[in-house]
Order: sequence, then C-alpha cells, then structure tokens
Amino acid sequence: MVPVKIECECGQRYAFDVEPVDGRMPAAIACPTCGADGTPAANESITRHFATAAPITPMIRMISPAPAPIAPVTPPIAPVPTAPIARAAAPSSIQPMRLSVSTTPAARSAPPPSTSRPDPRLGLVGREQAEHEARAKAMWGDPPEQITSYLMVQGYNREEAMELTKALVKERTSAVRANGIRKMIIGFGLIWVPVIALIVFLSIHFMPVKLMGAAILVGVYGAYLLLRGFLMAVAPKSEKGDVADQ
Repeated sequence: MVPVKIECECGQRYAFDVEPVDGRMPAAIACPTCGADGTPAANESITRHFATAAPITPMIRMISPAPAPIAPVTPPIAPVPTAPIARAAAPSSIQPMRLSVSTTPAARSAPPPSTSRPDPRLGLVGREQAEHEARAKAMWGDPPEQITSYLMVQGYNREEAMELTKALVKERTSAVRANGIRKMIIGFGLIWVPVIALIVFLSIHFMPVKLMGAAILVGVYGAYLLLRGFLMAVAPKSEKGDVADQ
C-alpha cells in the first residue's frame, strides 16, 4: 500500500492508502468538501513515492518453446470374426431414482448479498480509511465540527461521529502536551549555557565578548522554548496547526 496525502485548492486536506495499478490510481477520487478531481495530485504523490523507493530488479524467466506435437501411429487392426450375439434375457428392472429439492419461501425470497462498495469517485471511502483520514484531520488542526461532518458524510451516525471525534481530539491533545514537555526539557538545558560559560571564563580570567554573547543568545532561546513548552503543556488545545510542525 502507498500512503497518499492531498491538499485541495479549496484548502481541504485528506489522506488515504491505496494499491496503485501501473503506478497510478486504480480509480478517480474527489475532494470530500468541494468535489474537485484529486486524481492528478494523487498520481503525482504516487510517482514521488516510487521515485524515492529503491529500484526493483526485474526478474527474467526463460520460457522454452513447446515441443512439436507427435502424430500418433495407428497399428494395423486384424479382422475380428463375427459371432451371433445372444439376446438379453429380460429388460433391466432398475428404475432411475428421482430426487427433488424443495426450498423454503424465505430462501426463495431472500435477496442476493450486497457487494456494493463506497464509490471513491464521490469522495466516499470505507470506515477504516475514513477513520484514518479523520485522524489526519485532527493532527492537522481541523476543527472538531469539520471532522464530525466528514465522518457523517462517510456513513457514521451522529453519535458515532461525535464519539470518534472526541477520541481523536484527545489523541491530538496528548501529542501536543508531549511536544510541550520536550520543549521544556530542551529549553531548561539551554538556559544553563550562559551560566556555565560565565563560570568557565571567570575561572580562566578571560572574557571573550563574542563567545559570551553567543552563549547569552542560546540562553534566551532556551527561555523561549521553556515558556512555549509550558504553554503547550498547560493549554494544548490553544495550539493551532499540524502537530508534526510543532
């Protein structure tokens, strides 16, 4: 399967996994919001994926030609002497057995099983793919109302869509909080850079101005990371944008 991410001209972003056919989409796709054709963008994403993948060495199988058919040799047939054939004593008394299969009215009236699938050309996907795209929307920072509307379009009822949206928003909140804690740890370590530099320079009785200025800038950046990480850990829902870019 090849992961595909598309950003429509209307600003809608959606993602899915697909098994390409001859390096292209097996069917046309459309934006779930505006209905614009997203097949060219999907084909371009598949091409980029295969361009970065390792080349595959083709396997060559040698096929030998089939042997020519050999004409059968018919041996000479000797004449068989004829003899009178005895008549059968009596006709066979074995009668053929008749089988009858009866079906119940319910079996006769039962409709054939449905084999319909969501039409990707209408922007409809399966439930597993819909959940995958909804998770991507949550991580991108889309509003919960938009995620719920998308799930309802894909066939979820309102209760299921709201429950899944709540779980995805909670997952995004945990990811943002984890990023905030990571920034706090890095920022706390960078704050000590100018302090350690000052102690070292005082111990050697030499104060390089440029190096000390660079150490101070590192400390200021560490303070910024510490403050930013604290806000992300305390109020993760206030953070906007993609979690991967934080």
